[in-house]
Amino acid sequence: MNLEIRAAVAGEYVVSGYVRSIILITLAVGCLLSGCAAGPPRLQSSGLNTVFAGKNGMSFADYIKQTRTMMLRARVDIHDGNREMVLNANLPFELVPDVNLFPPGNDGKYRRGVLLVHGLSDSPYMLQPLARHLRNRGFLVRTILLPGHGTVPGDLLNVRWQEWRRAVQYGIDGMKGEVEELYLGGFSTGAALGVLSVLSGEDIKGLILISPALAVKDRRAALTGVLRGIKDWVGDVRDDVDYAKYETFAVNAAYQIYLLTGEIDRLLDAGKRIEIPVFAVLSAEDVTIDAGRAREVFRRYTSSEHNVVIMYARDPQPAICAGSGNIYCEGSYLPELRIRDFSHVALPMPCDDPHYGLRGGYKSCLHYGADQGKRGICRNEDTVWQGEISDDNLQAFTLRRLTCNPKFAGMRERLDQFLSSVAR
Repeated sequence: MNLEIRAAVAGEYVVSGYVRSIILITLAVGCLLSGCAAGPPRLQSSGLNTVFAGKNGMSFADYIKQTRTMMLRARVDIHDGNREMVLNANLPFELVPDVNLFPPGNDGKYRRGVLLVHGLSDSPYMLQPLARHLRNRGFLVRTILLPGHGTVPGDLLNVRWQEWRRAVQYGIDGMKGEVEELYLGGFSTGAALGVLSVLSGEDIKGLILISPALAVKDRRAALTGVLRGIKDWVGDVRDDVDYAKYETFAVNAAYQIYLLTGEIDRLLDAGKRIEIPVFAVLSAEDVTIDAGRAREVFRRYTSSEHNVVIMYARDPQPAICAGSGNIYCEGSYLPELRIRDFSHVALPMPCDDPHYGLRGGYKSCLHYGADQGKRGICRNEDTVWQGEISDDNLQAFTLRRLTCNPKFAGMRERLDQFLSSVAR
């Protein structure tokens, strides 16, 4: 995004010094009146997970072991009954292809490898289905855990996006000596970090981007830099019962993704381009990231003839799906499943997943806050509609946020076609 466009987008939220002072004073007074206790342990920093602790040359096995030790010390919800379930969801992992089907070369390298990076407040669990599929296609697959994640929400209070970048760089550097061709894949913030790596000059064969956070949807994100010193959390403190991601969201985390997308914009403005093939998946109704900005980046700043973009839309009109290249626009209104459209968090997950699937154990109803009536319906009624938590959906229905992609199999087939075309 050029500087003029960025200024126009942010203009509505430019804050003068005087107004900024009023905001800070108001928040401070409110804090004094209501009490500013640190809160339960999960809302405090563990002191163990703010910076990336991996070292250059550390083996991936040692990195996983170190992360496991840190996680056992930092998490406050682990007990004998859930220990392995929680660890398996949150730990970085490696999947090695069948060497009988995909043997390494004489130099010991696998032909293809992919580093997958999870999203903001998420964990590597979100990438397990994609990882298994790519392993079955012969990829050496690794994921990393971004600093601040996988432990307690309080660990996102002071993290900086540069530490996320360090974690990704560790993953890239470690795989370069083990594969002939390296791909980067990611969900949301993880996808943005992949784009940043390519714009920064990393030798990458292709990008796999799911709901890429190349711009946040809420234009007030710029204000988080002002608010983070006074207010810790976006909205209310949540339940934090989901063992695979945080439900309480730190203001600082929102500010860091704002800064990260700004760094991507700076590189694009400086003339950097994405010349390698890109596979991207978006939802037009996404309320978290700006799908329009992502389309603009693919249209203006990428050049490969192998690019593929899948756009899910409730009403797939030409204006939504316009652009050059291989764009596949698919309807996301599935009334037979009582699905209005696809949410930001739905795209990387198949609907048979035991946790986030249509019959999974987790029901996303946090958007109802203290409204126990609607929250109970959302959690317990099998006939509720599901979709993105947009204003129009919430005004029309008692809605559960969709946490899986009913068209995951088709997305996977498109990905296979993309990988085959890139390999030629």
